[in-house]
Amino acid sequence: MTALAKRACGPCTACCIDLKIVAPELKKIARVPCPHLSGKGCGIYETRPGVCREFLCGWRLFEDMDNSWRPDLSGILTMRRAPSEMPAAWQNAPYGMHMVVLTGQEAVLRPAFLRYVAQAMARGIPIFLSAASPYITLNEHVPAGADASLLKQRLAELYPLLNAARFGAGLCQRIRFLYRLQIDREYQKYLGKSAA
Repeated sequence: MTALAKRACGPCTACCIDLKIVAPELKKIARVPCPHLSGKGCGIYETRPGVCREFLCGWRLFEDMDNSWRPDLSGILTMRRAPSEMPAAWQNAPYGMHMVVLTGQEAVLRPAFLRYVAQAMARGIPIFLSAASPYITLNEHVPAGADASLLKQRLAELYPLLNAARFGAGLCQRIRFLYRLQIDREYQKYLGKSAA
């Protein structure tokens, strides 16, 4: 039995609130509740649009994510990305994982997140991380083969920059923090080359 067959969204409405939806049948801004959301979940669940019907969050899709990964419990909404949806440097990977941080730094520093992401990165899976912000490719900021403790250290440094680059911040501040993230990425590349 697949994760999809075993798991139902239950009380989780993260995708109904946190995702931007641009489809002919439904348009919604990110971090704004869907107009069909009620106190008991989707008010039009039986007739919900195709864009909602076809969406599968990573917790429902990836069998190796246990129940603690449900977005409303973990603070992380994970989405699978096909190679064609990824930057050219990562299109040879079998898939990518876009992880949207919903609740703050504590979500990315929890041990289950660190273990899972370190294992995925060791398998060559690109991790795209965002915090209601432009995403970063975490693999480009963390040395290859990093364990959970090194990943935790790097995330403690990177998350405040990523969080500061949120769309709600002023344009100049966003540019400044995105520039700092770019400098960090280039520095990690330099460290990788000098170690070789």
